[in-house]
Amino acid sequence: MCSAVGIAAAAALVITALAAPAGAAQGGVTVKPDVTYRTVDGEQLGLDVYQPAKKGKNRPAVVVVHGGGWTQGDKALFAQQSNQLAERGFVAFSINYRLAPAHPYPAAVDDVEAAVAWVRKHAKEYGIDPTRIGALGGSAGGHLVGMLGTEGEGSLKAGHRVAAVVSWSGPMDFVSLAPAAATNAGRSISTFLVCVPDACPETYAAASPITHVDKTDAPMLIVNSTMELVPQSQADAMKAALDNAGVANQAIILPGARHSRAYSNDVWAQTVTFLENYLKK
Repeated sequence: MCSAVGIAAAAALVITALAAPAGAAQGGVTVKPDVTYRTVDGEQLGLDVYQPAKKGKNRPAVVVVHGGGWTQGDKALFAQQSNQLAERGFVAFSINYRLAPAHPYPAAVDDVEAAVAWVRKHAKEYGIDPTRIGALGGSAGGHLVGMLGTEGEGSLKAGHRVAAVVSWSGPMDFVSLAPAAATNAGRSISTFLVCVPDACPETYAAASPITHVDKTDAPMLIVNSTMELVPQSQADAMKAALDNAGVANQAIILPGARHSRAYSNDVWAQTVTFLENYLKK
């Protein structure tokens, strides 16, 4: 793999400004930071809420998931994108989740699923429609939203299920990445999954969005670059799996080596259009 997921190092280079303080307005957006959505073994997990400044109800929502190789990063990494979503009429919930190695798989998956369930439970409080919740994530966050879009079966309007997913540079198949996971370049994968592939092949499969694809899954937009940290083959394989299951999807393959938020501006219009198509009435 092209250094499969030296994702953690890449994420560290691109940390953006922190989210605005409570009640601050950015371009007509109100930000409510550090809302606790889950407490696990005494550890509080928080999210930042980005709402259109003008009050409303039954708006679509997007759960936003940062990257960092599953070992680092913060919800503030996606402050810009969350703010832009709110400017377009969504309510965005940019979340933190537990990080490896202290909290290996499935902790992060459990947390993002809990965040969606929390958003759905608090829909009235934040003026959202609980049946129209989507997810956007990049890098490790792209993997986690891939899990949101594929784990479980049936209705996309209940529990932790989401109605649309956008994954930027998300690893989708750890089984095919297994050779890299045993090397220094892929250390973030084995750290996240707590073992090398030969020792726990079932974990590599269970943690892979591609394993869980079925016909009831959420529509998905998959974005990848041709020569980046996550091989293009990950996006190609996931698209093929969704096609075979009859799940609506779109893939955007960009030239070059940019990863996740590094190409945000180039795919922002398509990202918003995709979310609007599936989340707005």
